[in-house]
Amino acid sequence: MAYAFMFCILAGVLSLPHRKGVVAGKFPRDVRHPVYFHRRMHGLCWTSLYYFKPVYYLCLTIPTLKRATFRLFGYRGSLDFTAYPDTWIRDLPLLSIGKGVYLSNRATIGTNIATRNGSIVVSGITIDDGALIGHLSMLAPGVHVGKQAEIGVGCGVGLQVELGDRAYIGPCCAIDSGASFLEESSVGAMSYVGKRTVVGAGVSVPSGALLPSRQKITPETDLEQYVSSATVKKLKPKDLEQSSV
Repeated sequence: MAYAFMFCILAGVLSLPHRKGVVAGKFPRDVRHPVYFHRRMHGLCWTSLYYFKPVYYLCLTIPTLKRATFRLFGYRGSLDFTAYPDTWIRDLPLLSIGKGVYLSNRATIGTNIATRNGSIVVSGITIDDGALIGHLSMLAPGVHVGKQAEIGVGCGVGLQVELGDRAYIGPCCAIDSGASFLEESSVGAMSYVGKRTVVGAGVSVPSGALLPSRQKITPETDLEQYVSSATVKKLKPKDLEQSSV
């Protein structure tokens, strides 16, 4: 127990000079860049603890040790949340996790994305009180999950996605960058929501829907047009294009 405590504290203390590198932005993945250098060093301190699973398990289990460690690494949100040793988190200064949040096993709270051009995109993630992130779900930088909202198992959630309070995303959905879900809206399992599409308050999108980019889905929208087998034929290639950073 004493060894675990000392390991956590030492890793946190060593990270302190490098916290200034954990900032939002787009940077070259080159240690000669001052921001990326400090980011790498801060990440080295964190991953030395994260991948030391017996010690990290104790860190998450013992409230006093969890508080001391997370605060040393720059986290300023609530500590009343549930996470597991295989829940991927990093960039703690950029995380805001509310009271009662549940981060399932093997969920990825991804505050950074590497790009093909040698850069890295970094942005904070906010998860408000009482929200739930399902098993194997992946959140990209800039995601905001509202109070008591839920992202089901196996979902991929793109850059800068907004979920309102009590919104629900069903299992195995793909949510493209910039999409928004207003309060108490829901999307059924295995659906795709395109870039910058807005699902209005209280709207319930059925399972298997394919919503093109830049749509506004309101209670008056005929959702059947997005669920039939003919949907794909009606879409233009640009509606299904992959996200670009």
